[in-house]
Amino acid sequence: MTALNLDQLEVDLGAHKLAAGNLRLQRPALALARAKEGQWNFSELQPPADKGQASAPVSQVAAPWGLQLKGLKIEQGSVRLLDAASSAAPLALNAEQIALDLQGLAWPAQAKPMPVNLSFKLGAAKRGAVPLGQLQWQGKASLAPLGASGNLRAERLPVHLLNAYLDPAWGLYLQKAELGLRGQFNAQLLPAGLNAQMTGKVLLADLLVHQSRQVDGQSLVGEELLSWQALNLDGLKLSVKPGSPPQVSVADVMLDDFFARVIINEQGKVNLRDLGPVDRKAAATAASSAASPVEVAAASAAAQPASAPGATMPISIGQIRVAKGRIDFNDRFVRPNYSARLSELHGSLGAFSSERAEIAPLSLRGRVAGTGQLDVSGNVNPLGKPLLLDIRASATDIELAPLSAYAAKYVGYAIERGKFSTNVQYKVDPGGALQANNQIILNQLTFGEQVESPDATKLPVLFAVALLKDKNGVIDVEVPIKGSINEPEFSVGGVIWKIIANLLGKALSAPFSLFSGGDGADLSQFEFAPGTAQANAPGAIDKVAKMMDERPGLSLTIKGWADPVGERAALQERQLEEALLAERQREMQRQQTASATRQVEAGLTLSEAERTRLLKPVYQAAKLPNKPKNMIGFAKDIPAPEMRALLLASYEVSNDKVRALALERGVMVRDALIAKGLPNSRIFLGAPGLHDSAAEPGQAWKPHAELQLSAH
Repeated sequence: MTALNLDQLEVDLGAHKLAAGNLRLQRPALALARAKEGQWNFSELQPPADKGQASAPVSQVAAPWGLQLKGLKIEQGSVRLLDAASSAAPLALNAEQIALDLQGLAWPAQAKPMPVNLSFKLGAAKRGAVPLGQLQWQGKASLAPLGASGNLRAERLPVHLLNAYLDPAWGLYLQKAELGLRGQFNAQLLPAGLNAQMTGKVLLADLLVHQSRQVDGQSLVGEELLSWQALNLDGLKLSVKPGSPPQVSVADVMLDDFFARVIINEQGKVNLRDLGPVDRKAAATAASSAASPVEVAAASAAAQPASAPGATMPISIGQIRVAKGRIDFNDRFVRPNYSARLSELHGSLGAFSSERAEIAPLSLRGRVAGTGQLDVSGNVNPLGKPLLLDIRASATDIELAPLSAYAAKYVGYAIERGKFSTNVQYKVDPGGALQANNQIILNQLTFGEQVESPDATKLPVLFAVALLKDKNGVIDVEVPIKGSINEPEFSVGGVIWKIIANLLGKALSAPFSLFSGGDGADLSQFEFAPGTAQANAPGAIDKVAKMMDERPGLSLTIKGWADPVGERAALQERQLEEALLAERQREMQRQQTASATRQVEAGLTLSEAERTRLLKPVYQAAKLPNKPKNMIGFAKDIPAPEMRALLLASYEVSNDKVRALALERGVMVRDALIAKGLPNSRIFLGAPGLHDSAAEPGQAWKPHAELQLSAH
């Protein structure tokens, strides 16, 4: 201290009172230090307690001294703080150019608030070229009860100096952050607790947070985790009352030029999961493993300790705006490593509150990997309990080649080219039920060389891709999701993967079910009338032809089937019909008329009357060893039913004839598809099959031709 001036002093020894005028201190300096064990340097100035002296009676205890000071001025003061007991490195902090103007101080009791003007500059002890932060307070203060009020102004206060007090368990290193403040406050420390109100605006600028890691017991600063240029809180209102949680409301939040990094390390863990004290890491792990904002919110809610209703801090936000945002994603778990960036993020979230169930409009746009477009819109209340949201998001034209590392690891093939687009919709109702739909579009997905990977699926991926890809090279599938975020093991990512796996499994086991148009028809089989090559539902040919036309990467194999036992009677009926037609054709040829010739060329059909009439000449011409004869040895006339029975029994049904019927069925389907424009080069006839009904007794079997798909 360079000078101390006191213009007046009165001492009343009997009343233990001091009455002073104006006290002026020039360049006072104070050095505060705390040892690693937590002991302050000023504690040595306190007189030791005399344990051997008996306490004096209360009536003999002298009255405490009182002080009345007209005014106090401090000019060019300074305070140096050295705290070796902080969690991290020792903190060295300087407060400089301290200026204090205080009027009407009365101690120990101060019933009347006294005017106060205080200002100082704050910074690190070894600041170099870094400018000091400034704080100004103009208002009033009181001692009974202890309180303060007035206008508060702060500029570039170095919040990063508080990094020394961060718990190492959080895994964070606050490298830089500067606080600006304009506001009015009123605070009193009452017997029941703190009673305070504050209004104004806050600016947290130039924030830079790194993630620290432990190496050989020492914390080392790692990669940049979070940063932004400016976070503005405008229209801030803070209220603290005894026995109640603080209440916070902000009219407008603006986040500008921000960056965040998400890393999956070599062990497959997300960097965000290691943030926070040990007792909260389980919740962070659950949140970081989710595939969407829905799971993050659900895990955060589950991690909060149980409390009575109304015990949590009420928060109300008028709107949130973001601009020039970037998010880096780096996956070091796969080889080679994969990196992606969300950039040019900008958008807004409307008014929401933890005390109201209303959801706020959300709008967010940006770019994915520099080329893809990201668009998120809908409604959400991030502070709602329970969580409420109804959002839609789309990402278009994301390059697939950078994802080749994932394809090699989990699919077994590298990706040469392609683009990815998606449209998702998530809705969570107040009961926690989730209804969502994910549309996945892969355009021109082309696999490269096969890669050996123990994690690769065993499914025939190339066939699945060819099966799902249309003639324009596009795979377009929808994945609906249902579940409840209240279930402890619920995971959107897990549900999506399970549904996709089921979709692929269904596509590979029953591929034609994907193309039935939702009517449940089984296009993998064409049923026929017993003993014939006439399809029961010829219209299904159109659907198969359309499906094959839209998927040029597929080939089709047709295998006809017939049953020697089950279709024996039908084949005999067919041979009788052919004999009747042949007899009618001979009749018409003998007539040698123009109308008869045209009818033969166009194909014959028989009426029941004609069948009855033609049965006798066919029977007479047939060489049957068991024909009934009259007394002189000639074939005698018998009723039509008996002739028909004898003729049918005489027709042989060999395996060759049954096999020919099965082949005829396959040819019929092939020719019908070719007639629809399908190239013959993509259709193959399989060897005809004979069904063994004896090997499968009691099972319903129908004559059919079987269709099988393959990639070519």
